[in-house]
Amino acid sequence: MPAALDSGEVRRPFDPTRARAAAFRAAVELRSTSPAAARQVDTLISQAEIATADERTAPIWEQTPGRVQEAWNRALSTGRNALAVARTRQQGEALTWEDIAAATSAEVSAAMVESNEAGVGRREISAARQAALKWDVAQKFAAQGRYDRAVVEADAARSFAGVVHKSFTQLHSRFQDPKNRAVWRELAARTIARSKSERANAIIVDKLNRKLHVYVAGNRIATFTAELGSKGLQRKLHAGDQATPEGIYGVAEVRGPGRTNYYTALMLDYPNAEDRARYAQGKKTGQVPLRAGIGSLIEIHGDGGQGRDWTDGCVALTNKDMDKVFARARVGMPVTIVGAL
Repeated sequence: MPAALDSGEVRRPFDPTRARAAAFRAAVELRSTSPAAARQVDTLISQAEIATADERTAPIWEQTPGRVQEAWNRALSTGRNALAVARTRQQGEALTWEDIAAATSAEVSAAMVESNEAGVGRREISAARQAALKWDVAQKFAAQGRYDRAVVEADAARSFAGVVHKSFTQLHSRFQDPKNRAVWRELAARTIARSKSERANAIIVDKLNRKLHVYVAGNRIATFTAELGSKGLQRKLHAGDQATPEGIYGVAEVRGPGRTNYYTALMLDYPNAEDRARYAQGKKTGQVPLRAGIGSLIEIHGDGGQGRDWTDGCVALTNKDMDKVFARARVGMPVTIVGAL
């Protein structure tokens, strides 16, 4: 038999109301940030509820003093400790987000611009879209205070943007190569010298800067904005690659309205000897598909002004600018296309 209570001693049962509410609040907050900790607190709450029910229904001589209070204290302290850890971690994640948000936004914006560059492939265009999508998701998580997820999505966005930037850098590296630039300068100089010596008209197209320059007797008299093939910055190897060729050509035919699909056109004598040699080498090395021909029908034509590179390899001008070029065009007029001046 348990010892009798001293006369006048009243045992007041522990009231778990406040502890229960606090433990429940901790569990709810932890579910989004620390699911494992939330499950642990939920388990301790269940155990505390069982202890509370048992103590209330047990005969006084079978009750265990302090059992209910200990059970709820355990749930509450575990919840508070987990919350402290979660909040500290969340503060760190918020700081990380602040550190990377501006840079990620800039990288994704750059990727979207770079993916529109002539010569960037479908893989890079898809990567740019994925970068934008991941960045949008990251910002939504950040707005919800879920910085852990925001950081993960931002890292993914930067990874996709990196795919685009790597391709863009590789594409543009040839335009910085001193050997290439020397070749292009030499081609342009030969064309200008010919224009001067023959007192004739000539055209030089600068692919990188999307400019078409008109020369008369060796002097530049006009410059127009040009649009290239949809992969125009690449070096043309074969038909269907949508690249704009590079080299010295001549106007093979002058086509007025009704003789071209694009307002008016100057048909070039592509391919030249260097194009054929490059094509043959590409066949040997596997750079050119087995069934691909060398290509033809390279023109300077109208219907430009779209603000993007869109042709199959031709050079496009606005119709207004094309009228000015067309007025000076003659069969045999030299047209030199270079990577960059």
